[in-house]
Amino acid sequence: MEFEHLFHAAGFLVALKLMFVGSMLLPAAMGRPDLYHAVVRKLAAVTVTFGPMGLLIYVLYEVSRLA
Repeated sequence: MEFEHLFHAAGFLVALKLMFVGSMLLPAAMGRPDLYHAVVRKLAAVTVTFGPMGLLIYVLYEVSRLA
């Protein structure tokens, strides 16, 4: 139940996320796709590295609360 509220963000958080995505796309719009590709490559590496570990920790936490 606690995890569900994270998907219903307030308006200022949505605006902050849009500004972050816009700042990532700005180098591509300026004609510097090399910077954009470097950022996307780094974010993909971090997601693949730490995403499954974060999911595992969350699942273990939820299972520990069931017992």
